[in-house]
Amino acid sequence: MIVLELTAAIDAAGTLRTFYVSEGAFTTGPADTPAHISFVPALLDPGSLGVSAYANLSTTTPLAGGGSSGGGTTGGEGQLQVGEISLANTDGQFDSWLNYGFDGRPVVIRNGQPGAAYPAGFKLLFSGTIENIDANWKTLILKLRDKQFMFTQPVLTNTYLGNNALPRGVEGVPADLMGQVKPKIFGSVFSISPKLVNTSFFTYQVSDGPVSAINAVYDRGSLLTFGADYATVDSLQFSGPTAGTYNTCLALGYFQTGSQPAGTVTADVVQGATIAKRTVAQILALLGVAAGLTSVEISSTDVAAMDAINSATVGVFIDGTTTFQSVMDQVSASIGAWYGFDPAGVLRMGVLTNPSGVPKLSLFDYDFSENIERRAARDSNIPAWKVTTNYAKIWTVQTDLAGSVPAATVSRLALPNATAIQLDATIKQQFKLATEIVVDGLLVDQAAATTEASRQLALQKVRRDIFDVPISVDQMPATPLVFLDVIQLTVNRFGLNGGKLFRLIGITYQLATRQIILTVWG
Repeated sequence: MIVLELTAAIDAAGTLRTFYVSEGAFTTGPADTPAHISFVPALLDPGSLGVSAYANLSTTTPLAGGGSSGGGTTGGEGQLQVGEISLANTDGQFDSWLNYGFDGRPVVIRNGQPGAAYPAGFKLLFSGTIENIDANWKTLILKLRDKQFMFTQPVLTNTYLGNNALPRGVEGVPADLMGQVKPKIFGSVFSISPKLVNTSFFTYQVSDGPVSAINAVYDRGSLLTFGADYATVDSLQFSGPTAGTYNTCLALGYFQTGSQPAGTVTADVVQGATIAKRTVAQILALLGVAAGLTSVEISSTDVAAMDAINSATVGVFIDGTTTFQSVMDQVSASIGAWYGFDPAGVLRMGVLTNPSGVPKLSLFDYDFSENIERRAARDSNIPAWKVTTNYAKIWTVQTDLAGSVPAATVSRLALPNATAIQLDATIKQQFKLATEIVVDGLLVDQAAATTEASRQLALQKVRRDIFDVPISVDQMPATPLVFLDVIQLTVNRFGLNGGKLFRLIGITYQLATRQIILTVWG
């Protein structure tokens, strides 16, 4: 039985009330939580619920209302797909709900048998929010959304006040910075353009908050000499660095030069107390917290597991109206990682690796409720022979540099990034149109970029398949499946006769028919 818990604000004061709806008659027992609650048996169609680890790989998972073709990208955000939930409203029992504020309020979907302990005996299928409700003469429609919407918001919200009382202050003046967002850094970045927050003392801000180091400051590419670090902005602005030097206030993300610059000022900056805090997993978790998640809403197990797979340093500089999703996509693509919310509303993350080990679930021809469906794991359906990983991003590309700048530096600063290339030309002996993959990532180290390019090539230079595997809900293992679990398929088609291992990248619940479609990659 599918049951719903829905919360709404029922008056102008925001008084919250929880409503309970089910497919059939159901009342909780005296030991349940809550006790002695009768669910309204009005659920007509619970719809479909699909969760994909790699949205671009698994968007073709069958859902009510259709789907779209996958793009083959193994990096970036996950995706939740939900159909509309319909409640019977023939007698108008839910008409009053149109006056309530359901939008943005919690909704929980569970599945269990009447008589089971509630909620412990009911499996949690989804925990999210209601986007809106609507009603006609016969039905009331609930439209859901998961927490992914949080990541559509801009990362930067703090703005400069423009109220400097020159020569003091770090908020700019109405004629320059007033109303502009303050920049933010995560990890390690090169050649960023800081904000000139005080034109009297040549004070610059690299990040809205503490940084671990401002390793270098440049004027037209010419390196300035570091002086000292100061604990406060006042002490920094009283420090009086000499010409050709700079002082810092790392605790607040500022530096100050000793004289008016000759041209473009840039800086190399590090955020994160240790190297272990500058990984993809750590930065994704930090961005999740910045978006409004609590620590319990982020899977610490996934963070640790991803760090164990790839602990390389990355870095991102944010200056503008960039959304969390855009930043997190750039960060995660650096190592082929995914991130997204599971049905329980917990932020998960992981890295796609070659399927190996003991399968958590083994399926055979006779296990499928319908025929499995195969689709290509990449756009061209042809293996790759070359992977290029862009790394060490230059955030401010420059060509007008001081004459004293070494030629090698001039050349480097004219390019947006360095590149690491791995290839296997033998692939083209069989596949003449073998593809090239370019990973536009944010890794900072050549060795790490080369290692990642090699790993991606190993994954992509062989044939890959995606299968949509329909099974009944009763075939799910007792221990819940999680993304990237290993699943074995043994089928008398597609070369699977002897069994092959796959990674789980998507789960779709066809709630009305009690069918589950597993999307696997391998």
